[in-house]
Amino acid sequence: MKVLLISEASNLPKLFSAISGLNPSYVEAITNGEAKVGVDKLLVADLNFNECWVNLAVERAEGFDLIALPSSRDMREVASRLSVRIGIPYIAGAVQLSLKDGLLATKLCFGGRGLEVLSSQLPSVVSVDLSGFEPSFGEPKGRESVPHECKGRVRVLERREKLAEVDLSKADVIVSVGRGLKKKEDLEMIKKLADLLKAEVACTRPISADLKWLPEERHVGMTGVRVRPKLYLALGISGQVQHVVGFRDADTVISVNIDPEAPISEVSDYFIVADLYEFVPKLIEALEKK
Repeated sequence: MKVLLISEASNLPKLFSAISGLNPSYVEAITNGEAKVGVDKLLVADLNFNECWVNLAVERAEGFDLIALPSSRDMREVASRLSVRIGIPYIAGAVQLSLKDGLLATKLCFGGRGLEVLSSQLPSVVSVDLSGFEPSFGEPKGRESVPHECKGRVRVLERREKLAEVDLSKADVIVSVGRGLKKKEDLEMIKKLADLLKAEVACTRPISADLKWLPEERHVGMTGVRVRPKLYLALGISGQVQHVVGFRDADTVISVNIDPEAPISEVSDYFIVADLYEFVPKLIEALEKK
């Protein structure tokens, strides 16, 4: 089986890990920079526009059984356009890949509460959700710089980096708050607890998007960050599917909610029925005595 990987250099080691279980006989990768990954051939090109990625992929795609890309915003666009250009099927957002009479791609469904398996003939294009994969590093057996002239139809006038104060995906401990928090000033209590636990503060979408109490990069959920901490402490969070998807891979989930029937109880390792305004001060007091 021959596999063509198309990915930014930063995501390439995880993408290689995602397809390794297919035991491909040959793996070639198209990327935009140096990458420590054990593919058979690494093709490095100056790719500034999505259109450039698509054009180069079309040139290289012949003879490959599978073309795999990360399920990032730009790469999903590249994947869909590539599928149309070369006329082969496309499956988006796979979390697991296997082979049986073609490609079997497992995807999340029902907001992350279920799994579905889609079957596709080969050759196919697939984009992969890399949040559940560890990077696989190595040295490419061959490397080639590919001259590729491409002038996108959209001209970039300026790029401004969006500065984020935290990367929740790297946090080992997270203290997260929901609508059970009554006012913005009460975040100081939550931050104090997080400091004692050496944790990062996170939140549900209403806290960041609607109330603007915390920045967007602290929003955990389907449309926010997906995290895999050792401990996820959920305070005043009901447990809607859109939020649960974001922390479902945490090692341990402890939730505190005044409602004994809160849906988050179903996905918690420890569920405490309590008012966070009583629980948090007592926990802070206990931690300070240590």
